[in-house]
Amino acid sequence: MAMSVSLRNLSAVLFMQFIFLNSLCMAEPPTAESSFHVTLPPHAFADDLLPSSPFGINTAFQPDTPKLEPILKKMKEAGIKWGRQDFTWRRIEKKKGQYQFQDYDRLVDTCHKYGLLLFGNLAYAPNFHDPRTPEGVQAYCNFVRETVKHFAGKVKFWQIWNEPNGGFWKGTPAEYARLLAAAGKSIHQANPDAKVLGLNMAFCDVLWAEKILSLVPYDCFDIACFHPYRPPSAPEEHFDWWELDQYVKSWHRHDLKPDYPLVRMSFLEQTDELIKVMAKFGNPKPIWITEICWNSHIHPYGTLETRQADLVVRFHVLAIASQKIKKVFWWTLRDTGTRQFDQADMVGLLRNDLTPKYSYYAFSFMTRMLEGKKWVHNDVFGPQVYAVVFTDDKSDLDIIVAWSTKPYAYIRVNNEKGLNIYDIYGTRRFVPVHKIRTKSLSVPLGTSPLYIVGSKGLKASVRPNPGW
Repeated sequence: MAMSVSLRNLSAVLFMQFIFLNSLCMAEPPTAESSFHVTLPPHAFADDLLPSSPFGINTAFQPDTPKLEPILKKMKEAGIKWGRQDFTWRRIEKKKGQYQFQDYDRLVDTCHKYGLLLFGNLAYAPNFHDPRTPEGVQAYCNFVRETVKHFAGKVKFWQIWNEPNGGFWKGTPAEYARLLAAAGKSIHQANPDAKVLGLNMAFCDVLWAEKILSLVPYDCFDIACFHPYRPPSAPEEHFDWWELDQYVKSWHRHDLKPDYPLVRMSFLEQTDELIKVMAKFGNPKPIWITEICWNSHIHPYGTLETRQADLVVRFHVLAIASQKIKKVFWWTLRDTGTRQFDQADMVGLLRNDLTPKYSYYAFSFMTRMLEGKKWVHNDVFGPQVYAVVFTDDKSDLDIIVAWSTKPYAYIRVNNEKGLNIYDIYGTRRFVPVHKIRTKSLSVPLGTSPLYIVGSKGLKASVRPNPGW
């Protein structure tokens, strides 16, 4: 009898091993595999908290996100210094009037350990509060006040809701305006050092923004935020497919026509329209871009992964060089899924398994080249060639970030002591001084930016093709 039982057990074990091995053989291969690696130089500010840094990310963290530290290590390696973090109302207030911050305390402290400052997006109501009502507004203000006081000294910037001009807010513009006005006042009272981020809108929605600004005290918030997604159009391009197809033809199909002016504007021209609207109510406020990406999905509106890397750099440099935008927060660090054809999945600088895309290395090298550097001026700023000058007072060097929106173009750069020229991944080429051939160097450009590094006083000017 014992022998019979043992044989049955052995048979069961062998059968389970067969099933397991068979499942391994039948497992689907990964939907994406990278065949490249970039060795990054050390980041000069890897461990530092840098409030002035323009380089941010949407963390997409929950307080209980598993394996958080490997993700934070990747953020640290990339030189990401700011995170946009949901402080979710319904997770903090699970019972009326009771606020639980312990999980967020751990999250904030862990992020700081990796050199990552956070600002809080205060959104998403519990089912027993309706922020569209006067009672809900009061409940939101109570939540906001307690949260801001609790994190004083650790979190200074607070955002009032996410994309309230779209699907994340179920109320009217007037109802959001009431919430913004009341919550902004509550934040300023709870912590006079805190700053309030308002509008926070999908698109550069100047029509909606003007409605809100006409309904609130202009001092109820300190920083204006928007999300200028525009796939597949480049940031410098004077045509915005996403604005046309999603904002005009979908959101405003009953009241706007395809000749709506913002459709035929670059990203910075659209930003200027928001500045004009704010100027009607007071001095224009600083601007943060709290979401942006070019999705790398294989489908309509998709962007090649190599082009995504170029656009990461171009967008950030344009924002900094404009002197209109203080911070940029990419959506997000890693893909949210693995479906290569899906727009919502393909958003990251990394694949879902934390494997780097080209854009991760481009972002990482950009932060190494530009963090702590001071913008000086724009030698050339469009429409087809861009050359933006930064300086490093510590090393006594200048850096020109240059590119063209055309396949090829040329700039001439003065060469006093030799020039180091880097591509977006850090590949370096050196050009020494030769009084005839390289003293005034013609540098070929393309759609992928270059970093041109030389002694102070670098200047660039456009040359006609083929570069003489």
